[in-house]
Parts: sequence; C-alpha cells; structure tokens
Amino acid sequence: MEGVLFVIKAWAMAGFGLWLYRRFFERVAKPVPEFEAWALGDPLLAALRGSDAALASAAAQLTAKLGERSRVVATLGGWPWPNYALSVRVLRKADVLEVRVTRAELLRVHGEPPPSLIDTLREVLNQHPGVIQDAWLCAGTFYGKHGPEQAKGGWSLEAGTERRPRLVAHAASPDWLPKLLAFSAEC
Repeated sequence: MEGVLFVIKAWAMAGFGLWLYRRFFERVAKPVPEFEAWALGDPLLAALRGSDAALASAAAQLTAKLGERSRVVATLGGWPWPNYALSVRVLRKADVLEVRVTRAELLRVHGEPPPSLIDTLREVLNQHPGVIQDAWLCAGTFYGKHGPEQAKGGWSLEAGTERRPRLVAHAASPDWLPKLLAFSAEC
C-alpha cells in the first residue's frame, strides 16, 4: 500500500514541477546566441527624423508608451525576431530620434508580451502628422513578401491606421542615416 502512495506522490510532485516550469520559466523558442550577441552591440533598431519640437514630443510619447522597462517585440520580423523582447533606449541626436537595442531576451510562453515595435512607432507617427519626415526601421524588423533580402537598407514606416502597416523597402540606407552612425549590415 505504501508503494502506491509513493507513486501517487511522485506523480503529483512531477506534475507540479512541470506546471511550475511551464507557467513561470518556459520560453517560446530556443535561444539564438548570435542574435543575443548582436543585441548587446547597441545596434540601431529604428530612427525618426524631424523637427526638434516634434522629436522632443515623440521621445516623451515613446518613452511613456514603452514604460519603465522599455521593451518591444518585432512581431512582423522574420525568425528569430518575434521570439525576443528587445530592451531599448531612446536617444536624441541632432534632428534624429534613435531607438537602440540594449539587450534581447526570449519571451516566456505565459508572460504578457511587450508592445509591438511597429504599432508603437505608428502611434507616434499618427500623433505627429507631417512633422516627422521619415521613420526608418532595421531590415530584420519586418519580413516582406520577398524575404529578408528585400530591404537591405531597412524600411521606411508610414503613418496610418489600416490593419497592415505601410512599409517601403530601401536597397541602401537613407542619406541622412550614415551621417550619424555606422550602418550595421546585420540589422
């Protein structure tokens, strides 16, 4: 009789252990060390170009939307982008507002995901119609019809409220971007 109780207790403890792991620790995918190393290099994720007043307002709005932890997910990117929460920091340089990645962390299966990068930037663009001249996104943040090779120079994001965001592919980085920073081909 004691053997049966022992087996039942063992199964109950194993079940509890599995539930605990799946609820609090399980990640959505296997880690990609190359992607995590890329994220630690302080790469440029997005950049907005506009007037000083518009960028100051956009920076405040973006910081408020991202919250205290300042994390986003590139939900429309190719693998492994949607699996990672990207910790970001917002910087103002001259007439450009930069969003840089500081760290990439795999999402948890049962955790609440951070806001979408593209949706958050579209909200900022919609709040500042006509005063933000250009919104540039890293090439990996969106997986176009023709795969990752479609936009080697990144994407331009346009304001709008339609369900599918309007993005324009660039074969090379925009003229205003290389003046401020070295462009990463891995982006």
